[in-house]
Amino acid sequence: MPVKEISVSIGGGRELDRAGLAALVASLPGLRVVAIENDPPPDVLLWNISSDRTDLPFTKPATKILLLTENTSEDSLPDSVHGLFSKDETPSALAAAIRQVARGEQYLSPVLAAAILQQRQSKFAAPTTELHMIEELTEREREILDLLGQGLSNKLIASKLYLSVRTIEGHLANIYLRLGVHSRTEAMLMAMRVR
Repeated sequence: MPVKEISVSIGGGRELDRAGLAALVASLPGLRVVAIENDPPPDVLLWNISSDRTDLPFTKPATKILLLTENTSEDSLPDSVHGLFSKDETPSALAAAIRQVARGEQYLSPVLAAAILQQRQSKFAAPTTELHMIEELTEREREILDLLGQGLSNKLIASKLYLSVRTIEGHLANIYLRLGVHSRTEAMLMAMRVR
């Protein structure tokens, strides 16, 4: 059975940047570029941030947003964003990030995660309450959280631990609840802070 193509819209930044991104995305296997007004709506909106402003257009819930950025401040991110992709990464990494976001998973470039972590560590040391909360997790949950902190997808975590993806998703739901976080990115950052 053929794999469904992922439709991607390009926005933000300058016109020349958008044209270059569109050509790059169109050249990647399994991806096709469509207009943002497309019907049905695009699977992913790749939005190029060219300044500190993050003015995103209105998108339908079916469209996942992946920001292409150099900005490492997660404080100003809209809740609708599903991923942050560093402009320093490779085209093949971009393809993987688009696919991950299209599946409904969150994506955070390792270089951006490290920069965010360094910013936070310079502001304050990891609170002892966070460390205590992580210590309260089961051994399996801590193992999954550690792999999450390494940037692994649910599928890769499941493969490493010889578990099903559904089991990993169940563990992650418990982890989010017990840590009081609302997203994969928040859990990942917490895991990285207490390493």
